[in-house]
Amino acid sequence: MPLKHKLIFAPLISLLLASGACGYVPLPGADRTEPFEFFHGSGSPLWCADGDDAWVGDEGMHLLGPHFAVTVQCRFSGEELPAAVAAWSSGLTEMPKAENGSEFVVNQVAAEPYEPEFGYAPTSAWVAVGDREFELAQVPQLGDWVVLSAPVDQDAVLWVEDDGRAQGVDMRTGERVDPVFAYYNGLKADAELAAYAYEGIEIADGAGTGWVSCGASGAVAHRRIWREGPGWAAEGHVYLVVELSWCKDLDSFAWNLDRERSVVIASGEAAETVEWTETEAENGVVVSAVFEIPDYDAEVSIDFTPVGEVVDHEGGRWEFREELATTHWTATF
Repeated sequence: MPLKHKLIFAPLISLLLASGACGYVPLPGADRTEPFEFFHGSGSPLWCADGDDAWVGDEGMHLLGPHFAVTVQCRFSGEELPAAVAAWSSGLTEMPKAENGSEFVVNQVAAEPYEPEFGYAPTSAWVAVGDREFELAQVPQLGDWVVLSAPVDQDAVLWVEDDGRAQGVDMRTGERVDPVFAYYNGLKADAELAAYAYEGIEIADGAGTGWVSCGASGAVAHRRIWREGPGWAAEGHVYLVVELSWCKDLDSFAWNLDRERSVVIASGEAAETVEWTETEAENGVVVSAVFEIPDYDAEVSIDFTPVGEVVDHEGGRWEFREELATTHWTATF
């Protein structure tokens, strides 16, 4: 994790409002710009376009977290600011070339192709150059930009911290620093699971017999890297959430699923249930069984067997007369 401390830095520079700004015209005979000059602003139109050297590409440079999404679309490094960048601020128009051994580094944020999994929430952001840090008021949004002068031999990294975990992106190269791997491995977040039906299952209590039934058109599996409550999954893992509807309350019986044995991860390393919740729904409950699995698993085998306890309205327990069949699912991400 990067060293995090507060430093005093240049205040936010007001943007030029005139649409016909002249661009970069350094003062005649001005000295070179020293390292660690820092400027940032917001609301500017993108200054690069597809085909420009500064254009990062349609996919951009992404940093993703549970409560933020940042895409850098325009990127530049060099000893002299481009005219379109210098026009953002009156302070920038007066900046001479960078001092020898230093250069200007520029990033500008585009519209997000991604939405945070859990909506936007407070996070912290800063730029680090070597052991110097410059705080930002918020995670950069559409049109926000950062301009700094940095020694060419020191990394300039945009960092975002979300719920105690920080990720960075190299402002020159776009390479991620300490990334949360599961956000960038190309796997989907959700997978549909097939229908299941348990019809006319015979039960007995020693004095008589009865029948119970339950089925649904399908279930769903989710990969989640962070969850409300437990927070981040363990390093190298993600949460696998299996959601299914269950007819818990029948006319004459309550059919309670076993929280350890009814939903089982049947592939890869052993995965114990780390959380089980039941939310009331029409004609029953929605069950969420949560596991931790390796973050590289693109295909997961899941077995559902509705073993558990069947209880009548007087509290009497009933047993299944035959072994229950298992519904086999494959979640493909």
